[in-house]
Parts: sequence; structure tokens; C-alpha cells
Amino acid sequence: MKKIRRIVGMVSGLALIVSLAAGCGSGGGTETKAETKAETKAASEDGTEAAGGEESSSDSIKIALYGPLTGNNAQYGLTYQATINALCEKVNAEGGINGRDVVVEVFDDKNDPKEALNVANLIVSDPEIVAVIGSQTSSPTLAAAPVFEEAGLPMITPQASHVDITPTGGHIFSISCLATFEGGVIAQRMIEDGYKKVAAIYANDDYGLNIIERWKSDVTDADLEIVDVEEYISGQTSDFTPLLSKIKESGAEALYIVPSYADAAMICTQMEQLEMGNVQKYACSMCYTDSFLEAAGESAEGTKVCNFIYPETTDETFLALKELLGEKTSMENIDVYATNSHDAFMLLVDAMKEVGTDGDAIAQWLTDVKDWPGACGPITFDETRHPDKQLFWFQVEGGQFNYLGQ
Repeated sequence: MKKIRRIVGMVSGLALIVSLAAGCGSGGGTETKAETKAETKAASEDGTEAAGGEESSSDSIKIALYGPLTGNNAQYGLTYQATINALCEKVNAEGGINGRDVVVEVFDDKNDPKEALNVANLIVSDPEIVAVIGSQTSSPTLAAAPVFEEAGLPMITPQASHVDITPTGGHIFSISCLATFEGGVIAQRMIEDGYKKVAAIYANDDYGLNIIERWKSDVTDADLEIVDVEEYISGQTSDFTPLLSKIKESGAEALYIVPSYADAAMICTQMEQLEMGNVQKYACSMCYTDSFLEAAGESAEGTKVCNFIYPETTDETFLALKELLGEKTSMENIDVYATNSHDAFMLLVDAMKEVGTDGDAIAQWLTDVKDWPGACGPITFDETRHPDKQLFWFQVEGGQFNYLGQ
């Protein structure tokens, strides 16, 4: 039945996107190739090929990674790709999965639900792909997850956290906490910091809508006054000054900035131009990245950011990942996009070492796993197929993230 579904998926996915591939050859090398598979099989205008210059074969195990490699959120997808490339090379150098090399094929969904649906149909049309990692944000993941569930392919999203993703079915997992959890943590921090008049600015997408409702509920329950909430369309808005001017006029003492690092950096810059230095900025975990610091510059100073990484950790898994990425990439701060993509990939590797490549067996292994050694701490999936995690607080000072505590 799964093969039949994949054939149907191929037919329904004719509007395919150009995709990149990053796999691991037997020598442990990784490479992204520009050539297309259409040269060998013109079933579509897809651009995937196993990196390392090798076509995958039945002797290899294929895992698909989909996420934003271009566009506004490319930094996140490229972090996934770089992290998994390094891990895949290491796994293969150490014998692969029970002697079989791992090949990772990477697809660009451009942070767009329609592209993600096309990618999902393309992935399930390949009977050699046995598991999936992705996507980065909620809207593309919500679009793609039903396709993978129907095909019986286990999917782990490193970051997407909308409450409706994992209820898609028993093959769908997330390494992130629910978005509602983070919204509540931000609200609690504002309450503890003593602010009475608060505001928020958020992207009008599935993630933003999900997280802002929890934030509004919690601050309202604590008798804080929500003086303004502004929304915008991510990827289409670059001038935030009309929205920020309303927030300034509202008398807000603190502002919750929900969007991605690129939008958040523009918001911080324009707040500085509007002389809103008296407004305390709070940013979501998506902003705990070097790219936010680089893009926002001095305007990021004072921003409080939550994240799932404790910088002084002595955890062996985290330190090993940090060392590996220090050798193989240009990353300086190891962010949650690196740790979560590590956990998604290595969970699938460990699952297949134990139970093979059957999708149902992999999903059951993930469901049953207890205290698996993740890069941000032990992972046990709860009934929602999300792990329990702790959030830590940082403040931007001198162009760096300085740890504040839990």
C-alpha cells in the first residue's frame, strides 16, 4: 500500500520545486550537487542527487530533509543542512547503520506551505526514502505532515511547534516544545520583571497565531494591560514603523517580538530609529542565533531572549556536537537549530540501528524511547509526541548573549 500511495503522491506533486541534495558517500564526504536526476529519470524536474557524487542504492539508507534553504528563513534550513551533513559524515565513517551508509536528500520548501506540499509528494514518491526531517516553521510542516502520515513515513520536525502538527498521526514527532509553552514562558517573564503595560508584534502565520494566543491569555490572567498587539505578513513587510509607532503611542513598557531573526532585527533597528529605547524588548527562541546579533547590531542591545540551551552545560552530547561543528562548520554559537536537527537525525539513526527501516517500527521506537541523550538534555516524548524541555534566559549585552538564568 505504501508504494501505491507514493505513486499517487508523484502524480499529485507535478508542481515540483528545485531541490538541493546533501548526502553522505561511503567515504564520509558530503556535497550539494546542482545536476538533476532528470538526466537519469525524467519523472519530474526535481534537482535531487545524492551528495558525494553517488546515486543512492539499496545498500544505502535514505533520509529526507526539507526546510527553507532560500528566502527569509534560509539561515535556519542551512543550519539544519550543515549540522546533519557533519553528523551523516561521522555516522558513515563509524560504520553507518548496521553497515549501510546513510544518504540525506535535502529539499528546499522556501518556508512556503505550497512548496512544502509539493516537496512532501516528491519525497513519498521515492520508495527508498524511509524517514523525514523537517520542516522549520509550522505552516509548511502542517501542509506536509499529512502526506507523510498517509505514506507511513516517520517525520520529525526539529523546530515546528504548532499544536496541530503531531496530532496528524502516530508517525509525526517534534523535537521542540509546543508553541503555547513558549508563549506562556514569555508572559511569565514579563510578569516577573514587573511590567504592567505590555504589547506584542507577531507574524500572521500558524506559529505566530498559535503562540500569541497563549501569551495574551497568560498576561491577561496576571492583570497586565495589553495596550497594543500588531500583526504583519512575514516576508512581505519590511517597514515596521507604522506598527511600531502605534506601539510607542500606546505607552507600552515591554514588547514581545514573536517573528524570525530577520524580521526581529529589522524591528529592533526601526525601534531605535523611533527612539523606543525605554521599551524592554523580549524575543522568541528563533532569535537566539548569531545571525540576529549580526543583522540587528547595536539595536539588539538589551533584548531578552529565551532559548533551550544552557551555555555552561557539561552534557557530553552537547559538547561532542559543539566540537564536531567547530571542526566541520563556521558556527560559533551552537543554537537550538543545530541541537534540534542533531536530535532529529540521531534519533532516526539509533531507531534504525535497533528496529530497521520499517516506518511503523521506527515510530513505535520513538514513542517508547526514554531519556534518550539529546543535545539539549534527555528526550522522552510525551503523549503529544513532544519532549519536555527547559527554557533559559539571555540578554544581549555588548553584542553577545549573556546568560541570565532559567
